[in-house]
Amino acid sequence: MRLLISGYYGAGNLGDEALLAGLLQALEAAGIAPQVASLDPDATTRAHGVAAVHRYRGLPRALWRADAVVSGGGGLLQDVTSTRSLAYYLGVVRAARALRKPVAVFGQSLGPLSPAGAARVRRALEGVPLGLRDGPSLALAERLGLPARAVADTALLLAPPARPGTTAGALVLVPRAGYPTIGSVLAELGRRHLADGGSVAIALVHPAHDAPEADRLGAALPSAVRVAAASVTELIAALAGARAVVSGRLHGLVLGAVAGAPVAGLAYDPKVAGFAAAIGAPLHDAPADGDAGAVRAAAERLERFVAAPRLDREALARAIERARDGVRWLLDDALHVGS
Repeated sequence: MRLLISGYYGAGNLGDEALLAGLLQALEAAGIAPQVASLDPDATTRAHGVAAVHRYRGLPRALWRADAVVSGGGGLLQDVTSTRSLAYYLGVVRAARALRKPVAVFGQSLGPLSPAGAARVRRALEGVPLGLRDGPSLALAERLGLPARAVADTALLLAPPARPGTTAGALVLVPRAGYPTIGSVLAELGRRHLADGGSVAIALVHPAHDAPEADRLGAALPSAVRVAAASVTELIAALAGARAVVSGRLHGLVLGAVAGAPVAGLAYDPKVAGFAAAIGAPLHDAPADGDAGAVRAAAERLERFVAAPRLDREALARAIERARDGVRWLLDDALHVGS
């Protein structure tokens, strides 16, 4: 069967690539070889060994030829970063429905949405099977009158590394551009850890986007090691054996947990809070502004976690099983294409 997957792929964001890698692994086990709509089809084929088409130029023909369509995963259905992005992903769903193709939204977060965006989502997704990956998204879907199934981030299906990586024993900091107070908290936490004799590493989930923030963090922590990871596999391998991963990005938490490292997050979006709650990981709100006292307070709370880091492996195992169940739901119940 010809399954088309639409998402934010081929853009160099290792979080989205991890979602795709986990989903592809599960589909392969089910005997399905899909096609992926990508910003860079050649890069997607090289990275994942999957057929790919351009998400704009190749989309009409791919939709026409597809037997079924999956929208997701990721944080696609929101209009905080871009109303054009929301229009694109809802447009893919509407086009699939117009062509009478089975279509499902899977492994996504929902929101944040403006009132206008919420109305557009409600209209476009009425009657579409929704598999949402976190509690806040499920609650928003309920408020919009959209029935949804609880699933989990498919990056959780990736295999953990067999041995410690390059950050073994270190505190790993994962910055995010666009949220300067997150960077300030990470810098303060890193300074404290170095002063106590620890080692610090800086890892990037979206290198092209977050490099300036990583440079700022590196300037504040000159002895910190920069992790060079060009792929999802390399990043997971590097994080294995880390003392702790403190992340300003969702997939810093997800991939850190996959690697077996204790993780803690700085919240900038409900999806981060949802994942942290699902695996029992500490979560702290980033200060709303650059107030030095608020930055120190957040760093102090995270410092206590780093002093005695812990990964709730039972909660993580439950999340991994939800990810497996979610793929089964997608194929058998949402699209009716299961093996």
